[in-house]
This record gives sequence, structure tokens and C-alpha cells, in this order.
Amino acid sequence: MKNYGLGIACVLWGALTISSVGAGGIIPDTSSLIFVGKQMGAPVEGRFKHFDVDITFKPTNLAQSHAKIEVDLASIDLASDESETEIKRKSWFNVAVFPKAVFESTAFHALGGDRYEVAGRLSIKGITRDMTVPLQFRTVAGIRVAEGSVVIRRSDFRIGEGVWADPESVAEEVQVRYKMALKP
Repeated sequence: MKNYGLGIACVLWGALTISSVGAGGIIPDTSSLIFVGKQMGAPVEGRFKHFDVDITFKPTNLAQSHAKIEVDLASIDLASDESETEIKRKSWFNVAVFPKAVFESTAFHALGGDRYEVAGRLSIKGITRDMTVPLQFRTVAGIRVAEGSVVIRRSDFRIGEGVWADPESVAEEVQVRYKMALKP
């Protein structure tokens, strides 16, 4: 069997849970949305190549902070043309009908230091769910970086339907790792 949907679900979730300092977006070349899942017990890693981030982050007034992330689901990279074609089909992301996944924040919460939680709503395949994701800020070579990871359940968004719904074939949980280099 080929690696089809698990990695995509992870990356999508991670891409949709990012926030940053200042108004604007990200530096694409040093930002990433990576997902890791399991198919038939073996790890499957992938990423999304295209996503847009619009962020306003005010650490002294979190109520005025906001983030919106849109992920181009057709930009999935699984290092296999066959897998990438399959994951775009109706039983996985149904890209023809739902070309984007969107996360929009509803609240930011400080955890201390440069750590935060971002509450928001994630929409994939016409299904919207509330979620909270962790976020850590750090500075690398003078560039502010927001990063973290979260685990999602693919069945919450009907990702991998039919024969792919069996968690023995494709694991239910997918880890999404996100790293966003923020524009000044």
C-alpha cells in the first residue's frame, strides 16, 4: 500500500496552528509545515509547500492578536507522485471541492516566557473544529521564529475515508510540526 493521507493531515493541522510577532506573514524559505503519521506501522513524513499566514501578535495586548493561516492542499509533498495524486482525491482531502484548509485564531493565552497557546477554529473538507495549539517563540540569527507541534486525529475531518478509515492501515493520530520564520 502507498502512503496517502496521514502525513497530509499532520502537515495541514500544523500549518493551521501558527502565529507570529508583528503584522504580516512569514519568510517562506525558512518556514515549514511537516507532518508525520504511520501507515501499516511505518512512519510517513510529508509537508505542504504553499501556505499563507496573516498574523498580528501583540504580547502586551493579546486580545488584539490574530492569526489566519490558509493551506493550499494541492501543494502536498509526499515524495511520490502516486501518493500525492491519491491524497487529493475525495476519500482524503477532496481538493477539487475543498482546495484549502483554514485556521483562524479566536484567542491567544500566555504561558510564561515566550510560550503561548492559540485557540482557534480549523476547517478541513467543510468540517470546522475548535482547537488549541502550543506556540514557542525564539530568535535565530536575528529572525523571530514561531514553532511547535500538535497531534491531530484524521477522522475528525473525514480524512482517509472508506478502506483508509481503518486505523490498522493508517494511524488515527498524526503529528504536525510547524516552524514559521516571521517577517519583521
